[in-house]
Amino acid sequence: MKKIIFTTFCLGCLVSFHVQADIQLDMLNDKIDRLDRDLVLLQRKVYQSEGVAPVSLATPAQSAVSSKGEGSLDDLYDRLNKQEETVRALTNQIETLNFDLKQLNDKVNKINADVDIRFKTLPNNTLSDISVPPQKPIKSSKSAKEDYDSAYALMKKGDYTKAEQAFIQFMADHPKSDLAGNANYWLGETYYARGQYEQAVGIFADGFTKYKTNIKAPDSLLKLGMSMKQLGKKEEACTAFTTLPQEFPKASTSLKDRAKNEAQKLSCK
Repeated sequence: MKKIIFTTFCLGCLVSFHVQADIQLDMLNDKIDRLDRDLVLLQRKVYQSEGVAPVSLATPAQSAVSSKGEGSLDDLYDRLNKQEETVRALTNQIETLNFDLKQLNDKVNKINADVDIRFKTLPNNTLSDISVPPQKPIKSSKSAKEDYDSAYALMKKGDYTKAEQAFIQFMADHPKSDLAGNANYWLGETYYARGQYEQAVGIFADGFTKYKTNIKAPDSLLKLGMSMKQLGKKEEACTAFTTLPQEFPKASTSLKDRAKNEAQKLSCK
């Protein structure tokens, strides 16, 4: 919980810096607009006083102007050149701020990745809120086995939406059942099968921590890694795949081989 609070604080600071940078950009843009207007006014003064064609601000010394009032024209050209230099300096500042904003965005993205689930060090109740049902189910009058079989039948049919609700109902009605760990795993599978990997992560993490003694716990850890892989979280996925043999030495050979193959695909160290 302390880690989550600290991370939230860091994200808040970064967002604040991001907003301040945006404000500073707006101020610089306003200043450039004012300078542009000043340039136009100065040019008009030059043209009106001398009645000559527009000159290039970049090479005022080469412009054909009258010698009359040359001293005041020189002053005007100096002011124009200074304005141009100021505009260039402000443009450079904007480019620098845009770069800083990109750096801040990169930091925010990195923090988001770093605070994703580190399931090896998380306490058992850290992720439990992720899988809380959106509404309180109505208690079933059937036995745990009947409710489980009904939910599992929906899963086998590929009706993942109804299977999701059925497994949520089962876990609400029979939280202490020996089948609760199995139900939790299949609930995660309903999300994984539909590509809802963030929801799957929370459920499979529960299966690895809250139901660690259940027969489906090793499967939950494997699917946790696969969900992380789908989310592009290579480090977390590798941790799951390489941890599985140590955490569950009695897991089936096929399951451990699958974890090993997944680790090889990601070139896990």
